Amino acid sequence: MADLRFEKARYILSAPTVDILPVSNLPEIAFVGRSNVGKSSLLNYLSGQKALARVSKTPGRTQALNLFEAELEKKPLWILDLPGLGYAKLSLGERKRLSELLSDYLEQRKQLTCLVHLLDCRRDPNPEDIELSRQFRAHVPNYLAVMTKIDQLAVSKRKDTQKRFAKILEIAPEHCLMASASDNLGREALLLTLKAFL
Repeated sequence: MADLRFEKARYILSAPTVDILPVSNLPEIAFVGRSNVGKSSLLNYLSGQKALARVSKTPGRTQALNLFEAELEKKPLWILDLPGLGYAKLSLGERKRLSELLSDYLEQRKQLTCLVHLLDCRRDPNPEDIELSRQFRAHVPNYLAVMTKIDQLAVSKRKDTQKRFAKILEIAPEHCLMASASDNLGREALLLTLKAFL
């Protein structure tokens, strides 16, 4: 099998509100997670590009709905990079705006096919993560949890951590995957699962 990746991926636009996003019949995959969980790095890794999504060392930089187009094994699709969650240094007003933006997106975006929820493998999901996971699953036909930065976990601990995360989130283990952009781990398993959802 050829190296699986998001092909022909390119940035389209950043939308401060949902109504600015163009509408089409293409399936849409959204990526969401806490600030600094590695969303932009993962998107770059999945596309085989270094600068598709802007990577910043400063948490909370993604504050709009960033839309990309790509193909997965010749099938066109859209990708949404959603604002990072839970960044404490944002003002209360800005946090409220981003929370409402995310809610609007989940409720209004009819072409949303799958939501990929990124979680740092070094910290078990907390009550807020669990509640968000439940909310996401109530709004999307397909939900996938991805443990990021898996290279920072000993190989011997990865499977047990994966099972624990799946149990905490109350999802099937096969819907809790592992990835590391820095060590090139997990791309094929993740994209094969997304392909099945499409």
